[in-house]
Amino acid sequence: MTQYTHPPVTPVERWLAKTIQDPESAFRDWEDGRPAVLALGVQFDAVKLPQRLVHAAAGAPERSAVATVLAQLGGPVIWSPPGWYLALVPAGAAETWDSPHAAALGHGAYLPVPRLDRTGPEGIHWTLPIDGARTLCSPAAAAELLHLGRDRQGLPR
Repeated sequence: MTQYTHPPVTPVERWLAKTIQDPESAFRDWEDGRPAVLALGVQFDAVKLPQRLVHAAAGAPERSAVATVLAQLGGPVIWSPPGWYLALVPAGAAETWDSPHAAALGHGAYLPVPRLDRTGPEGIHWTLPIDGARTLCSPAAAAELLHLGRDRQGLPR
């Protein structure tokens, strides 16, 4: 039987893929240009931010304005069709998430994660790429961004 060989794996890819029992399958998916489906609640959780609230918080839908406001979260963010920003937050954050404006996904959930070099603008991609293992978004900052978006839309918190 021939063993699969792939290009060198980066430390960040290795850290991300550690969430599943077969990390090699994640490496193959990324090499083939597909997102890898990774388990949440192991290395990280995700907060599913509605695009409309993120754009309202940014004051515009342009990529640069959105990236600027999302950078305040302090970590990596994925954009996923049909209109969600997925902020990667520390594992366990979903258990204490307390915002009615977005869902937090944790243990038992799975997330498609694009290749590290997939930065858009079409399809699932990194709006803010992950720049290091364990560098994650602040859940408190994500909640504040949602409140800002709601405020700018004139909606109650």
